[in-house]
Amino acid sequence: MRKKIITAMLAAVLCTSTVLLAVAANAQPMVTTLAGASSHNTHAGGDGNFNLPAAVFGGDDQLFVVDTFNNVIRGVNASGDAQLVAGSVLALDATRFPAGRYSDGCLQSALFNRPTDGVVSPGGRIIIADSLNHAIRIIQDDQVLTFAGGERAGMINGSAEIALFNHPTALAIDPQGNIYVADTLNHVIRMITPDGMVSTFAGMPGLPGYADSLAMSSRFYSPMGIAVSADGARVYVADTGNHLIRVIEDGEVRTLAGSLRFPSGAELVDLELDDDDWATTPLGGFANGTGANAVFNLPMGLALHGDNLIVADSANHMIRSVTPTGEVTILAGIGLPDYINGPADQAAFHMPRGVFVRDRELFVADTGNNLVRRIVIEPASYSLRPDTEISDTHSDDLSAEWETMPATGDELAQGDEGSSVE
Repeated sequence: MRKKIITAMLAAVLCTSTVLLAVAANAQPMVTTLAGASSHNTHAGGDGNFNLPAAVFGGDDQLFVVDTFNNVIRGVNASGDAQLVAGSVLALDATRFPAGRYSDGCLQSALFNRPTDGVVSPGGRIIIADSLNHAIRIIQDDQVLTFAGGERAGMINGSAEIALFNHPTALAIDPQGNIYVADTLNHVIRMITPDGMVSTFAGMPGLPGYADSLAMSSRFYSPMGIAVSADGARVYVADTGNHLIRVIEDGEVRTLAGSLRFPSGAELVDLELDDDDWATTPLGGFANGTGANAVFNLPMGLALHGDNLIVADSANHMIRSVTPTGEVTILAGIGLPDYINGPADQAAFHMPRGVFVRDRELFVADTGNNLVRRIVIEPASYSLRPDTEISDTHSDDLSAEWETMPATGDELAQGDEGSSVE
């Protein structure tokens, strides 16, 4: 099967109609820019510029940016000033982006290869999904270490020293310190315990498709976003290739919101997808609504704001909100790739990839604009509504700046054996 699967940093050339919006008659959130400049920046200095950042994450008083195509992790303060935390920017490779490599070591001599997400553990350690190194890395005590994976792409459960991943792109952590991994090209959700034991939490390894079922017989298609409820009882998944939002609860997988749609319009029952056959490749699109009446287009980053789920609806260039009952509305964005600050109904994003909530603030990794955006997300009742029909889109052709991303990390080196995450 040809790997034409949407990975964390693949953008679509979209054939979609304009989404026109009408504003609900209540106060609007304001969208501002916290850090970055709307251009590529191929160094990790303190000027606050980024190079296709895929995620923003942090703790109570910390904010970090996964500066994906610079292969570094950076910290950002309240004024938008950025400082290098870990990683090193190497010379440009044939794609004209900084080369990615794999090396553990001191903070600014360690090397990453297209990191795509991060979380902070209850004990304060930084955990990174190093996607093209197929590794879960940790930053602690002025060192970058490999916690699990990293030798090569694969699918092996067990201790951190032997476990293998295939393009891990998103992370979440529960109150007990268990790490959940969207193992994108294995099409599964993995779990890593604090002592480093890796297991499959949901999905059938190597079998992309769609099935709501018991966790071990469910199917996903290139999941690229994940979040965990505050009590750890529910794991939310952005099932990106299927354009769906899924929930794992009590050992079962169900679809919370989104519609599985195909060019042929044929019904789907436990379909095993084939990348080479567009007749069985789900279509993205746009519609607000509840449950299967809603439509997404490559949903990626997820974050919880109370009981509501915030979704970076990447190829719709919007930030959406999903209630516990599956009602989907627009939080911000006009549905066109652009860079505009202001009221949420006038603001524009370009392929937003990551979202992070801290109190009333929502931070967005506005990947295509090379920015970190900020939204004050109260009042929670605010939403926009669509005035147009659903538009069919799929990701057939890749834009030039993304299509050269390598399929695997090169020159991988065996990382140090990880220690437990607290």
